[in-house]
Amino acid sequence: MAGCSVDTLYDLHQARIAPGDDDEFLRFLTEADMTLLEGARWRWCRNRVSLTPVNGILTLPAGYAAILGARADEWPALDINAEEYEFAPGGPGEMTVGGSHGARLIDQGLDGDGARTYKLIGFSDEATPPTIYTLCMYSPFTLYRTEDLPAAPTADESDRTRCESAKALKLAMQATIYEEKGDNTSAASYMSSAIKVLNSHETNQRGNARQTPIVRSGGAGLSRGPHFL
Repeated sequence: MAGCSVDTLYDLHQARIAPGDDDEFLRFLTEADMTLLEGARWRWCRNRVSLTPVNGILTLPAGYAAILGARADEWPALDINAEEYEFAPGGPGEMTVGGSHGARLIDQGLDGDGARTYKLIGFSDEATPPTIYTLCMYSPFTLYRTEDLPAAPTADESDRTRCESAKALKLAMQATIYEEKGDNTSAASYMSSAIKVLNSHETNQRGNARQTPIVRSGGAGLSRGPHFL
């Protein structure tokens, strides 16, 4: 499992973050981990999940908060619309599963079990349900020390953080401390430093890989052709 050991973080940082106060340190650590996860810009924030719709509805497994991107079988990508899309003035109104509205997902919010659901549009009900390949954002953990972790932890309980950088977590905890003291300038500075640490770590791991494909109308490596005035 990725992330940092909560026990190790206690040993490394408690003396500077919350000396002698285990509960306060865990509170700062949990908030720091949640805050950094909400950025959703780093690889450790997300994971690939293959989903099959049931009656046109996709339900995210426990441990995931939202779909960041999706594609379905031969479709290169699916548009994802927010929950209020069907209710917007001048908008499309209710869009039915299987209707000819173009392939897209519409956020349906949380179901009765607290799971995030999405309506799949643009695929016939009679057809074999397509496999939806998604990039999903993790939900935050409830953090525990190893000795306090429940015997059967849920998908949202862990003795390891989501964030993989102990240094970034330390900086984010310090940002929270200054924020609670009303020193927003120092808080912003520490949080900015935490983000820089994570960005540098991501860049090092990515190497020369491109994040965004470069698409040319003539195709990669082909001449752009003559220009006429």
